[in-house]
Amino acid sequence: MALDDAYPTGATQLETTAQWEAFVSSFATDGVVAGVRGEFAPYLNFGARTAAMVTGAALIRGFRTEGASDTAVAIPAPSAQDRVDRLVLRLDRDSATAAGWVTAAVLTGTPGTSPQPPALTQTTDGIYEIPISRWTSAANGQLSGFADERVIAAAPPVEFNSWARPSPSLRRVGFDRTTGSVLWADGTSWRVLSEDTGWINLQLSGATAGPNANSWTNNVVSRVRLRDRQVHLRLAIRRWDDYGLGLDDANGSVPFILPSLYRPEVWEVGFGYHSRSPVVVRVEPDGSVRIFPLETNLPAGRTIIAGANYFI
Repeated sequence: MALDDAYPTGATQLETTAQWEAFVSSFATDGVVAGVRGEFAPYLNFGARTAAMVTGAALIRGFRTEGASDTAVAIPAPSAQDRVDRLVLRLDRDSATAAGWVTAAVLTGTPGTSPQPPALTQTTDGIYEIPISRWTSAANGQLSGFADERVIAAAPPVEFNSWARPSPSLRRVGFDRTTGSVLWADGTSWRVLSEDTGWINLQLSGATAGPNANSWTNNVVSRVRLRDRQVHLRLAIRRWDDYGLGLDDANGSVPFILPSLYRPEVWEVGFGYHSRSPVVVRVEPDGSVRIFPLETNLPAGRTIIAGANYFI
């Protein structure tokens, strides 16, 4: 059995609305278009007993509609029992006019003691509906339980390097190739959704800040990891045989300077030990990992095991 002819090509044009729908809906999401006017934000007009939405645009099965002013639809009179109604955008593929192709409509729910929202009609031909809002229409005429049901059709995802992030004004998901982070542009800023740098081995800083800061050796592996905005720092380091670290060393010692990606906004504190004596690990905004013995001096040749976890 052969495949159908491909389209659009030089030999086969895209000629019918059915072809257009099949073509666009294969990659475009049904829903309210992000960032256009008021995004069809829904509300109830209790005095007029209408379900309404502000300005916006939507895409349904590849067909676009736009509203330059508020749209309101009458809510049917109360039933003998409570019911749940819905405001929808309805695509009518059989409409003879452009105005009737996409319209706003209220679906009246079935009255009952535990009413449920009416089902959407989503057929391959004829009627196709997407939800905007729902509410409870009580038998006494009251309207309550209003809920926004819009699906926002955000822009397609983008991929970029950290130094070339696009503007966040268009809401969409992005992948940062530099950090391996998944981000979300909320219209104002890029927010990290998920990231994992994996474990990064730390190199001794050789810094001179603090007593004998360059007098350490990586005893096993000291490493850091950033996962979903949480930093995990693990240290296993040994003092040189001829340099200890005392309780009177007020500035502690700085064996590591963390890269900017792992630096906190304020001091963060972790703990560890040497032999059976505790040490404090203070991580500072400039990246300094500063170590202080707590109860006893840290002798020359002694190894400490320590760590810190913090959000950034």
